[in-house]
Amino acid sequence: MKKELPKLTKTELNRLRKKFPAWNIDAQAKKAVLTLSFKRHVDALVCIARISVHAEVLQHFPEILFTKARLKITTNSNAKLTNLDSELMKRVEHVIKKGDK
Repeated sequence: MKKELPKLTKTELNRLRKKFPAWNIDAQAKKAVLTLSFKRHVDALVCIARISVHAEVLQHFPEILFTKARLKITTNSNAKLTNLDSELMKRVEHVIKKGDK
């Protein structure tokens, strides 16, 4: 059986809220939620990977909502699909078939 961790006191929670104002800590102090935005999808992936490493080290497994992937492939400079789009589609299919999603 896992040992229960001590809960934060009201004073500790208030300190936590002041130290991390971007986090939404619910009234019951059961969860803390942070919503992040990124300009580039690769930055989001890198950030999630880095957070995951820290979570793994701490044996803490946060819920990270990154559950859907919808790919829309276009070449911004053209109105129609190009060879670049075709090549990326081919590579995406390779990743899916190989299992490294």
